[in-house]
Amino acid sequence: MRGLLVLLLSGLLVASCRKEEVKPEDVALQAAKAYYDQLLQGDYAAYVDGTLKGDSVPPAYRHQLTLNMQMYVERQNAEHKGISKVEALRATLDTASHTVNAFLFVTYADSTKEEIVVPMVEKNGVWYLR
Repeated sequence: MRGLLVLLLSGLLVASCRKEEVKPEDVALQAAKAYYDQLLQGDYAAYVDGTLKGDSVPPAYRHQLTLNMQMYVERQNAEHKGISKVEALRATLDTASHTVNAFLFVTYADSTKEEIVVPMVEKNGVWYLR
């Protein structure tokens, strides 16, 4: 019995040490959710940084993009009493263009729910909002 327990524990240890392959669409999906979480926390600049080339736009344009995201959140607050939660649902990978469509489920404070598609693109190992 003790040998069986040692064998079982050894098998669990080996299984837990194996490096599981991480799918690019899963990484992109989690990145999309993280960007939306930053948006909901009021970190509009971080959301803009999460857009492709968001960090390389002129300061005046970057400021305008940041204000646009703030206005988006304010509009959601006015129309739906805000966004209460964003959940990652699934993602589809387009291997030809190396892009991902991330599907997020948005729950608003007024109990309205919506599934949105967030296009993502990878650059230098980082997934950005397209």
